[in-house]
Amino acid sequence: MNRKYVIDLISEITGQQNAFEILENALINITKSVLSESLLECGIIPECFELDSSEEKMWAKYCDILLAHTWTYLSIPSEVLRTRGDSADVFGKTNTYSIVGDAKAFRLSRTAKNQKDFKVQALDDWRKSNTYAILVAPLYQYPKRTSQIYQQAIDRNITLLSYIHLKFLLDHFTGQDLTRLWNIASGLPKSNNAKLYWEAIDRMVCQIFRETDSKLKDYKLQVIETTKELGQEGIDFWKAKIESYKKLSQEEAILRLIKAEKIKAKIQTIRKAINITIPE
Repeated sequence: MNRKYVIDLISEITGQQNAFEILENALINITKSVLSESLLECGIIPECFELDSSEEKMWAKYCDILLAHTWTYLSIPSEVLRTRGDSADVFGKTNTYSIVGDAKAFRLSRTAKNQKDFKVQALDDWRKSNTYAILVAPLYQYPKRTSQIYQQAIDRNITLLSYIHLKFLLDHFTGQDLTRLWNIASGLPKSNNAKLYWEAIDRMVCQIFRETDSKLKDYKLQVIETTKELGQEGIDFWKAKIESYKKLSQEEAILRLIKAEKIKAKIQTIRKAINITIPE
């Protein structure tokens, strides 16, 4: 099961009433090795999915499913929750604690992210009575210098992780106690400094698994290479799109531009706004 398979499957099933169940069932028997490779790629949304489209939303669910499977392999039986709004997306429970999580994915073509994209405070609210809360996103999509999300995570004892850290846990897990990682924020000094936060995460991960910093750095190099490959995937997609546009007739090009600019919808909105009546 590779990235193309998942992209094709999502494109095929989106719009069907049971699309999520189909996707979940397709991944139900995912092996540890396939899951590990998928964690390298899932954090980057395919450019072929339109912005804010149903396909893009389904890709987000795909990331949640991978997170749930990863936790299950880490001896935390987990599931993707079906509830809508005011709830975390992934829930796991062991004999001693419960955990909620949210998995994020971003487009490489999108520029600056801000704290609202990560919803750290919302995740704390969604935790409710559960013990821990984890947010997972691509490592190099997190703010690189300073950000309130680090201060928020420390204040609320939320663990920010990257997919590459998650892959490292999955590949090296042999029954280790992970609660020190889930509880790491409670012991960190108040700071919005990205470097200090990620250094603490790296140290803890290496301590738990008794691995060296260089081993984790090797994993981070994999992320860089994968990001370059997926970046080229996106570039190729948009280059092909440019070539297809060049072949359009003038009339078709104008119609597409009108649609892209949502001009007719804007006219309709204005008409509604000016359709004013004086109350009698």
